[in-house]
Amino acid sequence: MPPGLHHLEFSPIVHLDVDAFFASIEQRDDPKLKGIPVAVGTGVVASCSYEAKRDGIKTGMRLSEARQLCKSLRVVPGDHRRYEIAGRQILGICKEHSSAVEMASLDDLYMQLAQTGPAERQQIATALREQIFQEVGLKVSMGMGNNKMIANVATHHAKELRISSQRKTSSRWIPGTSILAETKHFSPVVAVLPGYEKNYISPWPVEILPTVGSVGKEKFMRLNVTRVAEVAALPLEVLCAMFQKRGPILRNYSLGNDSRPLRTSRNPDSISRCTSFNPPTADQAFLDAMLAHLLERAISWMRFNKLATRCLKIHLRYGDLKDAHNHLNFKTACDSDTLLHQAAKEKLISLFTRRLPLRLLGVELAQLEPASASNLLFIDPEKERADRLAKCKEDIRSRFGFMAVTLGSSLVLAKDLGHDRDNFKLRTPCLTR
Repeated sequence: MPPGLHHLEFSPIVHLDVDAFFASIEQRDDPKLKGIPVAVGTGVVASCSYEAKRDGIKTGMRLSEARQLCKSLRVVPGDHRRYEIAGRQILGICKEHSSAVEMASLDDLYMQLAQTGPAERQQIATALREQIFQEVGLKVSMGMGNNKMIANVATHHAKELRISSQRKTSSRWIPGTSILAETKHFSPVVAVLPGYEKNYISPWPVEILPTVGSVGKEKFMRLNVTRVAEVAALPLEVLCAMFQKRGPILRNYSLGNDSRPLRTSRNPDSISRCTSFNPPTADQAFLDAMLAHLLERAISWMRFNKLATRCLKIHLRYGDLKDAHNHLNFKTACDSDTLLHQAAKEKLISLFTRRLPLRLLGVELAQLEPASASNLLFIDPEKERADRLAKCKEDIRSRFGFMAVTLGSSLVLAKDLGHDRDNFKLRTPCLTR
């Protein structure tokens, strides 16, 4: 490495990822779970502790398989409300250190630092992780780089270093990186220095690139391409044939370039609500009521954020784990309770065609956009009345909780499910919001 490069000043993007987010919160709140393998989820692993990861358990794995790998595994269903509170606390701490913070998800954040030298980067990394641990009780992994992709990969690198040190195995070190704030209690912080982005990203597997995923990995495997350096060596025409418009973007990623800015304030593209059932159920009245409840929660959130939807999606998972999807597009953005509930009921009827019970039911409002005022010359009295009723309903819920006003069909759910002021106590609270 050229002399003095470690002392280079630059304005890094920092990526933070909470270590084993759901599982860590369960271990934080229940001392009996500390130091033992923990998995959060029902049916599949939504999150697992580092103790579980050491036994080969991974997110997305079926719990039946996870239990075979680890006989001492403790499984808890989870509680999304506690997870959301923790995520918002971490966001607040990040905003104390930077005015530019993007919350990609509850446990996944980016922040832009001012121009810093190595001493300042070391100090910020130490102070930020310590503050999050002291105030929220969670450990975070961090990576730094000149762009979001490099910072994200550096965070993966930091986690890899932590796991390898726990297993006492060798770990990769890539030229152009600086290891900061290394302690026995936290993952080290990996900083990728400017000018080394291409060299740094080259040896990583192709699925580390944004948007590639398992489908893109399979496409690359057909060409015997497994590493990012091999992607960079492919002709652009080949990448465009494989990924169409994403070809040039993937070429830039493979060279270590990422022009995506931090999105410090943005409207979400969609809102989804889902839950799972154990045992699976085919009770049509129960499923109709549950779909209406999930949709009502999604509509309530959408209205609170003054948004409307152009696409309604329904998602089913049968007892044999086969999925089914259907959607309906609206010509104009819709926020009508009546129209959305009627459309959802019709889609469920057309989608639920197999003679098998359902394991999961979900609804999504996609292609969200700001709700606009009516441009009609004459006011529609029915719509005006519906809007006033919806506003009154949301005002009551804001003050007294979501369950203060419920649909008549919810009486079907109340027979089998308990509830608090905010929601029914569903089987998969970590997935149901």
